[in-house]
Amino acid sequence: MEHKAGDKVFVDYAGQTLGLIDRSSGEIIDVQFFVAILGASQLTYAEASMSQRKEGFIESVENALHFFGGVPRVIMPDNLKSAVTRSDRYEPMVNETFLEFAEHYDTTIIPARAYKPRDYV
Repeated sequence: MEHKAGDKVFVDYAGQTLGLIDRSSGEIIDVQFFVAILGASQLTYAEASMSQRKEGFIESVENALHFFGGVPRVIMPDNLKSAVTRSDRYEPMVNETFLEFAEHYDTTIIPARAYKPRDYV
């Protein structure tokens, strides 16, 4: 796929749960691996977060925007529960808090199409 610079950032949690070791107790803490990738440059931001809950997801997206130093025209999440409240192939329903986040940053949320996320251009 070809992408225009500054047009889209793709966001999702990747792979299996990772583990961090608490230095003081030696306990292994499960963390989620958040990834945001700019479509044109493939510039990638990644961070470990404690969960995939809505608040953590939105915080991770915000951290990615700060890392990139700007806001793309479109944020494209996969159909994870913290971004999309109702997954639908043609009319998904985006989480209200995430929509308010997008409005604040003057951007648009367009979830990947359910069941065939790679066919969206």
